[in-house]
Order: sequence, then C-alpha cells, then structure tokens
Amino acid sequence: MPNLGQMKEIKPLNNNGSIQLKFTVAGKRYAFNPLPSGNYNDKRDLTIAQAIATKIQNDIIAGHFDPTLDRYRLVPKITQPKTLLELWDLWVKYLDLPEHTQANHYKWVRKMISQANPQITDTNWLFKFNISPRTFKDRLGLIKACCKWGLSKCYLETNPYESIKSPKDNHKEIKPFTQEEIKLILEGFDKIAPHYKPFVGFLIATGVRTSEAIGLLWGHINFHRSEIVIKESLPKDLTGNGYQRIRKETKTGNIRYLPISEELRSLLISIKPNPVNPDDLVFTTPTGKIIDADNFRNRQWTKVLKIQGVSYRKPYTSRHTMASHAIDQGTPITGVAYLLGHSDTTMVIKNYGHMINRPSLPNIPLN
Repeated sequence: MPNLGQMKEIKPLNNNGSIQLKFTVAGKRYAFNPLPSGNYNDKRDLTIAQAIATKIQNDIIAGHFDPTLDRYRLVPKITQPKTLLELWDLWVKYLDLPEHTQANHYKWVRKMISQANPQITDTNWLFKFNISPRTFKDRLGLIKACCKWGLSKCYLETNPYESIKSPKDNHKEIKPFTQEEIKLILEGFDKIAPHYKPFVGFLIATGVRTSEAIGLLWGHINFHRSEIVIKESLPKDLTGNGYQRIRKETKTGNIRYLPISEELRSLLISIKPNPVNPDDLVFTTPTGKIIDADNFRNRQWTKVLKIQGVSYRKPYTSRHTMASHAIDQGTPITGVAYLLGHSDTTMVIKNYGHMINRPSLPNIPLN
C-alpha cells in the first residue's frame, strides 16, 4: 500500500481557466477534469475540486482507487434558467414524479407556461388565460411551489408569485335535476338510446362519479346483502392516447357500500347476464366496450336533453341530484358525505349548505 509520504499531493491545476487534476497511480498517468464546467477562478468550484482531489488521494492510499474515475465525476453545473419553462422543467425533473402524475395537472401547467413562455420573473402572463378561479388557484399553487424550490436553489432572489392571490370564486348555483326532469331524461333515453338508460338511472340513483359507474364490475354487486361496493374507478389513462382507461382506486381512495333499493335492484336485474362473470363490466357500450364518458356526453346525453326540453347540465349533475334529493328527504349530512365518497362533511356543506336545516320565516301577522 502506498505511503502518503511517498506520494505527491494531488492539487487542482489551472488548465486555461478550467480545473484539472494530474496524478499517477501504478505507473499510469491521469489528467482528470472533475468539474466539466468548472472555473479555476471560482472559489466554490476550486473548493469542490480540492475535495475530489483529496478523495482520490485517500482512495489511492486505502487501495480503493477507481481507475475508471466514475466515482469522482460530478455532473456539469446546471445552466441558470432564464425562463419560467426552464425552471419548471428543472423542478419537475427534481421531483421525479410518477408518469401518471406528470400527465395530469403538471402537464397542463407546463402547456400553459409553454404557450406564454414568460421570463422567469414575469407574472403578468398568468392573467391572460381564460380559466376558472378554481383552476387558476390550483395552477398558481404549483407555480408558487416551483418558484419556492427555485429560490432554495438560488435560481431566484425572490418568489415573484408569492404575493399573487387567486381571483374570487363566484360560487355557481347548483341546479340538480327535479323529479320531473329525471322522468323526462329517462323517458328520452328509453326512446332514443335505450341501451344507456340503465347507466343513466344508476348515475342518478347512486350519485357515483361517472368513472366509478364505468368501472363497476358485477363482482362489486352483492344481491344477497343488497349492497354495492364502490372501491374502484376507470378513468382515462392520461399517459395513453386519450381513449385507454386505467383501473385505479376511487378519487378519494375511500371504499363505500351503497344499499340497493328495490328500484335499483330491478334496474340491475334487468341487465344482469346469466351466468355472471364477476370480472365483467356492468355497464358497456352496445358493442360491449368500455363507455367513453366524452363520447357518451356528446352523442347521447346532449341529444336526449335537447329533445326532451331539459336545460343542459353535465352528466355530473346526476351526482348533485342524488345528494340534493337525499338532503330534501332528511338524510343527515354525514350520510350524504358517505354516499358521495367524502371523508368528511366539508364539501357537502360547501355545495349544499343552503339546503340543510333551512329555516322558515317567522309567523308575523300582516293584517
């Protein structure tokens, strides 16, 4: 084993402004640039290079020297980002997110940033997009987090988005379908698209999310116990081509058991195959394929509502409809939250608070 006293100390050398380490091991000479973009006149770079030189020397003495030098290489210094898009890409790469996560909100924020291509401290561009207050708040939150990380990495001196506030969200009145509208909708599907009538009836009766109904399997329905377990959904695979779907847990990760009413039992029995394969979907297209929510909305839902004279609302309104009618019929808000798959009553109170324990005006004589 070499003796430290017999070795020449390895020191960083100035190689036309860059940093180089020169040393000999077992008769072989090495000329090594430990920092590909390092500057000899940069004290920080020189300190790092000296630390690497010391590590090499210690490894030689201990007999652990790596002749490939891979153990001692540093990645090139990252160029200072000049645009928000460059900073965003660095941040997302640092987060090392799963592909599915990147394909969701992060993808849309990046697309928005890419379209405007603002400088790293420019914030005016954000107000030029016609997006809802909720979307603005969500995307601003991600951009703030990105710049907070940039601040910690000394890419920014201040976070220019820190003081920006989201516009006030003018809460839109929820207009659930009335009993008469429900009747018209179901009659319309019976006449125009009868194959989808059970699917629509199930959405209205249970208030499940569309992706949960699309992903429901016969194995999730227990007729003996009169209950349906909602534990999975079949949303679009955001990493795919837009048509593929991926089976996953429900949006909130909750599992809930919905009681089967007599009307719901009749609906399900009317489409129940014999024999039943528990792994088969309950609701499909007429050709037995997975229902595409967008196609269903554009081709069947919109057409039926127009013909039946029902003012247009999205299929998601079926969820509001179940919740509203449940509250009207005296279901406690904790029960409504459970049926909707929420972990607490926050969203129920926010959306339907105006319907809960609505007081009557006092009896005041006016004559």
